[in-house]
Amino acid sequence: MSLHINRFIDRIKASDSRGQKDFIMSMSEAKDLHADITKLLLALHVSHEQQAQQTAGSTQSQTIEIDGGSF
Repeated sequence: MSLHINRFIDRIKASDSRGQKDFIMSMSEAKDLHADITKLLLALHVSHEQQAQQTAGSTQSQTIEIDGGSF
């Protein structure tokens, strides 16, 4: 995972363990987290498209001929 996502998870865990009811983050931290989530979603989208293309390419029919020779 990304650095900013990991930091966010760690801060949430720390806040939860202290029993805090509110969680506040700076705008720069929020922007960094937003950028990492956007990159992650883009990578997921690209991966999904590549899988779809591979699946579409493998649905083409193939002809196999078997010769029994002198049998």
